[in-house]
Amino acid sequence: MNNKAVFLDRDGVLNHDYGYVHTIEKFKWIKGVKKAIKYLSEKNFIIIVITNQSGIGRGFYKHRDVKILHDWILKELKKAGGIINDFYICPHHPKFAKGIYKKKCLCRKPNNKLILKAIKKWKIDIKKSFMVGDQKSDKQAAIKTKIKFFYKSKNSFDNQIKKIIKSLKL
Repeated sequence: MNNKAVFLDRDGVLNHDYGYVHTIEKFKWIKGVKKAIKYLSEKNFIIIVITNQSGIGRGFYKHRDVKILHDWILKELKKAGGIINDFYICPHHPKFAKGIYKKKCLCRKPNNKLILKAIKKWKIDIKKSFMVGDQKSDKQAAIKTKIKFFYKSKNSFDNQIKKIIKSLKL
């Protein structure tokens, strides 16, 4: 367990959150994200996205829609010299989802099941890792996992990431 990682929320961190973003047309990069992902890749961080996607459970879109979007994100990042190593998605919601998706689960942030799965799969050292999110639920999931947490700032994301890595001496 010696790999360092950064855990990122998706909507509000990688892209502007217009609510239920699930198509390429609605996906708008936040300033500096591509540069930040490239920088993290060059610094040998494993980059993992942890995202609540209750729009699946609510019937607004399907898993395959999110897969298509995530494949496009990966292609765009590859062109920019970076990579996201893995995406973890929770489609559930305890109140508003339908059918099998309507449940209180352990994978929906603020719970941390998806982070723990990633730690196990990628052999991540949490002391060398951190998370960036834009919601209180992101912070709560990081705290439960004992991972350092940072709210997405208004600054360009690449500048924020460089400051975090410098402050943590990673």
